Amino acid sequence: MVRVEKVACTDFRDVENVMINFWGKRAEARLRKLFEYQWERDEDYCGLALKDGDHTVGFIGMIFSRRQIGGRTEKFCNLTSWFVQEGYRSRAISLLLPLHAMKDYTITDLTPAKNVYKIQNKIGFKDLDVGGRILLPIGRRLSAPRHASARMTHLESEIRQVLSAEHLKIFNDHLDYQCSHFLLSAENRYCYIVYSEHKRKKLPFVYIHYISDTDLFEHAYHKIRNAIFAHAHAYFAVIDARLVTNLKLPFSFCLPYRTPKQYLSSHLKPAQIDNLYSELVLLNLRNHPRLKYLIRHLRRKVFGSI
Repeated sequence: MVRVEKVACTDFRDVENVMINFWGKRAEARLRKLFEYQWERDEDYCGLALKDGDHTVGFIGMIFSRRQIGGRTEKFCNLTSWFVQEGYRSRAISLLLPLHAMKDYTITDLTPAKNVYKIQNKIGFKDLDVGGRILLPIGRRLSAPRHASARMTHLESEIRQVLSAEHLKIFNDHLDYQCSHFLLSAENRYCYIVYSEHKRKKLPFVYIHYISDTDLFEHAYHKIRNAIFAHAHAYFAVIDARLVTNLKLPFSFCLPYRTPKQYLSSHLKPAQIDNLYSELVLLNLRNHPRLKYLIRHLRRKVFGSI
C-alpha cells in the first residue's frame, strides 16, 4: 500500500537510498544538511516520504523556521529536493496534498523545476518572483551620498556588536553556512546584508539573500555594492527583484529565472519573503537568471508554448 509519512529529523537514513538516485554520492552530505539544521522551528520532522510497504519510493524535504515579519511571528516551510522513483510518479502529487493543512505556514519553493512549477500552480501556489536584478560594478554617483560618514565592515566581531536582537538571531543562525555578512552603519541606522558567493562560467558573483534596510541600501548603494564586490572579487551580483522593488539602482537590470519562484501564504506579500532559512543557504545553491531565459520568454509570448 502506497502512503505518505512524515520523516523524523533523526531518520535521514530512511530516505537516503531513494535520494541516491537523485543526488548520487552527494546524497548523504546533502541530507545531513537538510535534517540537522539547528535554528528554531516548531516541527520535529524534515520532510514527507512516499512509502510502498517498507520501501521509500519518494521524498520531499521541508525546511521549517520561525521569523519576525511586520511585528508578528510567522512560520515558514521551504520545500526542497522533491524526488519520486519512476513507476510511482503518478502518486507524486500525494506529497504536496498535506500542505493544504498547514494553514499557519507560509510555504515557499525557491528553485522549482518546470514540471513542479506547473503542478504547484494548479494547487494554489502563486508566483513569488519571476526574475532577478543584476547589479553591475560600474558607475558612480556624481554628487556626494547622503550618508557620507557611513562605516562598512565584513568582520563578524564588529557586526555582532551592532545588530538588534532580531538581526543577531539571523546572524547566529547562518554562521555555520556558506554565507557572507556585511554591515553598513550610518548615524542611528544600519543596513545588514547576507549573501553567498558563487561562480558562473568561472566568473565570481554574489547572490544577495537578505537586506535589512532597503531605503538605506538604495541611498548608499554604490558604497555597499563596491565594498561587497571588492570583498568577494565579484563581477556582478544577483538579487531577487521582489526584494528591491521600486529601488533606483543605476546600472542594474532584470532578467527572468528559468521558472518563477513560488509561495503559498494566507497573508504575507512577496516583498516580505526573503531567501534566508532555506535550501539556498543550507545547500549553497546557485540560482540566477539568464539572458537565454528572457529570449525563451519572449518567444513564448510571441509564438505560444514551444
